[in-house]
Amino acid sequence: MKFWMAFRFLKGNLERAAFPLMAVIVGAMSLVMTLSLGDGAKNIIDKDLSAIGGNRILVGGGSLSSKDLELMEKMPFVEYAVLPEKRKLIGNTLYRGYSKKALSAMGLPNLKENEVVLDKQQFLEAEAGAEIALETELGKRKFTIRDLYQEESPFETMKMGDRVIVSDETFERIFGRMSYNSLVVSFPQDEDGEEYIPVVLRELNRSRFSYNQVRVLETPAVYKKVERIKSFVGKSLFILSFISLIVGGAGILNLIAAAVRERTSYIGILRAMGMDKGSLMEIFLIEAAVVITLGAVIGVILGVAVSYLAGNLLKIPPYFNFIKLVGALVLTMGVGLIFGVFPAKRAGELEIVEALKI
Repeated sequence: MKFWMAFRFLKGNLERAAFPLMAVIVGAMSLVMTLSLGDGAKNIIDKDLSAIGGNRILVGGGSLSSKDLELMEKMPFVEYAVLPEKRKLIGNTLYRGYSKKALSAMGLPNLKENEVVLDKQQFLEAEAGAEIALETELGKRKFTIRDLYQEESPFETMKMGDRVIVSDETFERIFGRMSYNSLVVSFPQDEDGEEYIPVVLRELNRSRFSYNQVRVLETPAVYKKVERIKSFVGKSLFILSFISLIVGGAGILNLIAAAVRERTSYIGILRAMGMDKGSLMEIFLIEAAVVITLGAVIGVILGVAVSYLAGNLLKIPPYFNFIKLVGALVLTMGVGLIFGVFPAKRAGELEIVEALKI
């Protein structure tokens, strides 16, 4: 009986229900997009070794080599080290050389001589274990495909070339480069990288002459600023999403309040027929709940779909957490119901004589 009456009231007020429905949809959709794309961006920064963000320092100024990289990786407080200049574009093939520890941090296997890891989005027909001929400075060369991966960093996907990962040793053997200008040293997230800077510089400069000293080019403070900016943007997006939810809630309030005003005489008749205040309040809350639930479900579904679309355009793969999706759904419905309680309560409190006068 209550559900039937609520649906009947809603059916007679579809035009007025359209605005709060759209507001709830937009609020839920923007909330899902904020959470999924925000988490996706965080995953990119956490996973990509060359992206800005993380507990790393960049040193340079001297002539660095793979021996310096090995020296750093032997230190117990160093997670991995990378020579960022170990990349070479030959034709349309972009080679990148990484150490064993760096490969492990990327979730990739250790590579032997002439073994490669390919980006599966660029080498669509490649299979692990197969051989592939790739262009080098000395012509075509055969490699064994050890594994495939999917590049997620927009910093890398915007660069030219089909991405091919090799070991440090293979890179130097192919291209003959032994000297580099910079070195990235990464520390575990729970360590304070700035504390280790003096030790890193002392070890790197121990056998160098005074004119060829290595110095710090970037410190973790740079990355901390990036993290603060990322946090600020995330909070700003969340606030905008919450504002959308508030707008949707205000629309629900307006919907129920208008319904109460328009049906005051009906409320009086129902009260005269013996319907109690609690039942009247439940009817209007059911009406609000239908709009909120429908809007929230549609908003979450559209949020997931639009997140994938926006992720493809921005090169940021969205990351969906089931608990967060449920939380977004519950938050959207909760805000709407809170706004709907006041006018529904007012409808239930109308006295019979007062309602019949209108």
